[in-house]
Formats: sequence, structure tokens, C-alpha cells
Amino acid sequence: MNETFLYTLPQWFVFAAIFVVVYGWVEQKKVFRLIGSAIFILLGIYSIYIILGDYFAAANFLTPEEIASEELEDEILNEVPFLAKLLPAYWSFVVSSVLAIPALILDLKNKSFYRLFIVITALVSLLGFFIVVGAVKSL
Repeated sequence: MNETFLYTLPQWFVFAAIFVVVYGWVEQKKVFRLIGSAIFILLGIYSIYIILGDYFAAANFLTPEEIASEELEDEILNEVPFLAKLLPAYWSFVVSSVLAIPALILDLKNKSFYRLFIVITALVSLLGFFIVVGAVKSL
């Protein structure tokens, strides 16, 4: 899986989920609100898969021994690798997924308290979205 896929797919998940939830609120359609919550949960499952896979593994980067054996240039840049910048975004997507579960359950039980959870879920996922945007801008 390439880096482009790692930062574009979650952005589509976030936009789709927020759009579907807002549409469900405006049109008073519970099915769309439930689908939006389910999209947030799927984003969390995808994020857990990426985090537990080798996509952010430290072994993908040079070890200190490898760096020492290489001929170093005069100037050493201590820049955080792009994939490491994406890791906090994926953790925020996992948190938003956990927050979407009570929103889904409360909406199924017709409790109006679900709105608080879905708003917090959307804000946390937007935080992850903007972390990705910041990482892409630093390329």
C-alpha cells in the first residue's frame, strides 16, 4: 500500500460520514444517521488494521547502526518521516470510532443524547483529517 492511499482513503471516509450524518439530521432520516455512524466505525477498523500492520513499523526506517555505517553528508536533517506524521491521525480515527459506537446505540434506541456523541466523533475525526492535511503540506 503506498503513502497516497494511506492519506486519501481516511479523508474520503471522514467526508462521507459527516455528509451522511448531516443529511440524516436535515432530512430527519434515521437510516442515514446510522450509516454515518457506521462509516466512522469502519474508519476505525481500517485505522486499526493500518496501525497493527507494518505500515507504520519502525523497522521501515533506518536504525542507528545503519545510519552510522553510511557516509553522512555535512548537514543532517532531523525530520520526522511522513508516515510517522500520519500515525496520530490514525489514532484519532480509532478514538472517533470508539465514540461512534455509543452514538449508534443511542440513535437505535431513539435517545436524543446520541447527538453529543456524534458531534464529538465528527470533531475528533476532523482533527485526524487536519493532521493528515498538515502532513501532506509538509511534503
